[in-house]
Amino acid sequence: MIEVASGSVVAVVGHDGAPARVARRFYGVGYVPPGRRVFASLTVEENLAVGAYRARKDFGGIYARFPRLQERRAQRAGTLSGGEQQLLVIARALMGAPALLVLEDPSAGLAPPAVEAVARALRGLTVLIAEERLALASAAADRIVLVEGDRIVLDAPREQALADDRLDSAYVDVAKVRRA
Repeated sequence: MIEVASGSVVAVVGHDGAPARVARRFYGVGYVPPGRRVFASLTVEENLAVGAYRARKDFGGIYARFPRLQERRAQRAGTLSGGEQQLLVIARALMGAPALLVLEDPSAGLAPPAVEAVARALRGLTVLIAEERLALASAAADRIVLVEGDRIVLDAPREQALADDRLDSAYVDVAKVRRA
């Protein structure tokens, strides 16, 4: 069982959907699926309101964490950059005031500056990231869990995990397979 301490970010990394299988089906959890699924014709603020369907609309708290979204609150979500759309999807999930936020492949297709913006937005939250790429995990996570198949092969604090050869070899092996 993977424990996620309050206010910490744990990244579950792996390939072929393994992290998603581990991370799914929580109660009281905000879930951000892969892809930037915004309501393109709605404004940023209308997208956020959709996320608050069961909770009090705390636009102030969300805008404090995501100031870029406050600047764009009247803009149609479909016109935002990819990174801004990803921030919007995360912010919308947070509008439901979840005890735990689960993100599945949140850095897919994002440029490095957008990945950094996502990492900054997650700090201080209780988060479980199911991610194939190591960039967000290494930028945001307090702890990294490496999943191979359906097995946890590494569970360590970020610095220790990043220095572990198993993490390096898992990503080198996948890079070789994808290039072939």
